[in-house]
Amino acid sequence: MVLEEVHFRVAYLVAAVGVLFLLRRPLRYPNRPGSKWFAVTIVATSLWLGCVGLYYFVHSLTGSLILYTTVQFVITICFISWFLVAVEFATGRRPAKSLVLFLAALAIVHFIVLWTNFFWVHDLAYRSNAWVDDTGGIRIAGGPLYWVHIVSMYVLVFLSTTLYVSQWASSSGLRRRQAAILAMTPAVGVGANLLLLLDVGLLGFDPTPIGVIVGVVLMGWALYRAEFLDVTPIARQTVVERMADAVIIIDDRNRVVDWNRAALELFDVGGPVAGMATEAFFHPVSSETLEVLVETERAEAEITFERDGRRRYALVSIDPVEGDAFEPLGRVIVARDVTGIKRREQQLIKQNEYLDEFAGIVSHDMQGPLMQIRLNTDLARRTNDVSSLDSVLDATDRMRRLVDDLLDLARTGHQLDDLEPVEFADLANTAWGCVWTPEAELVVENDQTVLADPDRLQQLLENIFRNSVEHASVDDRPQIGDRPLAVDHSNAANGQTMTGADESKEVGDATANGVRVRIGSLVDGFFIEDNGTGIPVELRERVFERGYSTSEDGTGLGLSIVSHIAGAHGWSVCATESAQGGARFEITGVDTVE
Repeated sequence: MVLEEVHFRVAYLVAAVGVLFLLRRPLRYPNRPGSKWFAVTIVATSLWLGCVGLYYFVHSLTGSLILYTTVQFVITICFISWFLVAVEFATGRRPAKSLVLFLAALAIVHFIVLWTNFFWVHDLAYRSNAWVDDTGGIRIAGGPLYWVHIVSMYVLVFLSTTLYVSQWASSSGLRRRQAAILAMTPAVGVGANLLLLLDVGLLGFDPTPIGVIVGVVLMGWALYRAEFLDVTPIARQTVVERMADAVIIIDDRNRVVDWNRAALELFDVGGPVAGMATEAFFHPVSSETLEVLVETERAEAEITFERDGRRRYALVSIDPVEGDAFEPLGRVIVARDVTGIKRREQQLIKQNEYLDEFAGIVSHDMQGPLMQIRLNTDLARRTNDVSSLDSVLDATDRMRRLVDDLLDLARTGHQLDDLEPVEFADLANTAWGCVWTPEAELVVENDQTVLADPDRLQQLLENIFRNSVEHASVDDRPQIGDRPLAVDHSNAANGQTMTGADESKEVGDATANGVRVRIGSLVDGFFIEDNGTGIPVELRERVFERGYSTSEDGTGLGLSIVSHIAGAHGWSVCATESAQGGARFEITGVDTVE
């Protein structure tokens, strides 16, 4: 069958009736952004198509002119209302009253011009030489204002499309798809109208209504398949796309239908799809947290989850989205990333713990030296015996060491960001020279270049060297002949030692009168070991605690400082046993430079 104009006219009439079915959604939710103007657009489109279809059945010039005049006016109403839909879609608010009044004035002026032209008061809209052909189609020439009308409508189409495209570019998820469909809605109709204006007679009659029908199909898709005027536009009344907080919209079937960029970044969602399951969107969270997000209608809670191997914290607010009759449409989840705040809180808590511990150390450890100074000073004053002042000097030395160690500890807990290449062997020898080691020997077997803060690394080495010299002297061991005996580490804390040839160990690295400290390299770090008495197994974790010391005059801060410096670099430190039974400290996680 050959398609003729009559077939198109009948199709226009069918489309005019069919398009009215799209009124069901905007009439059901009249208060949603865009609903009222969308309904006006649908009614105007229906009248447009109906009038064009009726041309075939009306063969009088007067009847055809009435239909033509009506078509021209409803075209104006159609594009004005479509532009207002775009404004509400983009802003989430009703258009300004001044804008509505201006467009209404344009429509009224056009209405007056058209109908005064119909009564031949003038021929500004169309000429008086109109006639009707055999098929009922009206053949008419436009007047000067006809072209003004055409340009005005094109401007409105351009502005509305620009608004939709801008929303497409700045949105994500379902809203992005909606904006794309709505931006394309007038495209086919505009293209068909251009064919008419350029006098490209492919069909022999005006093809613009065909493009209008395609636009109606796209409107139906946006309304029902892309859920235009549904839950998403309500939640979008604020410009959530620009919010720093993550915003996720879930419908009444627990599907994620929309989100903003912050949500994708917070929950590390790649390739999201509108309508995806909440379990897929919130994949980093635990099952308990997911249950709260899925099943709770209204709540405020703090959630934790792992992302990129690091713990994240978020404050979550869940609120329902309800329709005009208070029927539930879904929920809006707003999540604020508070990971930085939590970390700062933890740092403050840790710093407060440091302050409490400092206060405890000062209060406890300062009491002894102060009492010693007071008693011996009082004794010297009463007896005139200055020899007791030696104890005063010893006490002041201990207080000085305690203050220095406290200051060092306070400086070492900060994270280090600016690291630089350091020649390890040179720095180790420098640190050794800063420690009083008259009867000790340093052996450096590490020529690595490491990334570190040179001052803090030197401080770490000095504290380990000092620990070895002060606690690892082989002269303190029980002797058999010229050989020191190894201490049974399981009983060292109680002062018990094992004797006998079978229980003793050769200390081949011991110098004649002191300690040998050896530095070597590991796969991802270095070690420092000595040939002294070593550290009992049960004390190897406690030695890094602040304030713990096995020496009566020790401050218990040296190895704590070592632990803090290593942590500030992102390294790990542990205590173990050297091959000679002495103490061995292994520092790992160290980056080297080739």
